[in-house]
Amino acid sequence: MSKEHNRTAFMCGVEALDRYFREQAMQDMRRRAASCYVAIDSATSAIAGYYTLAAGSIPLIDLPEDLIKKLPRYPSVPVALLGRFSS
Repeated sequence: MSKEHNRTAFMCGVEALDRYFREQAMQDMRRRAASCYVAIDSATSAIAGYYTLAAGSIPLIDLPEDLIKKLPRYPSVPVALLGRFSS
């Protein structure tokens, strides 16, 4: 997503997702808290949907025992978080 994309015209019907996209997504990108990706309708060039990705971690002790046995003994496991998804 970039400043050139018209975020104000996008509506998915879920107010919390629409508001996040219009008001918060660019701030999260500037702060490097998340990356926001958009799908563009090829016929109209309008935004058809979006999703955000953010890096995070899960404490090893919060995982199921059978999974812990397969992982390195670090204090936490890195994850990619699909934070918002709308179309």
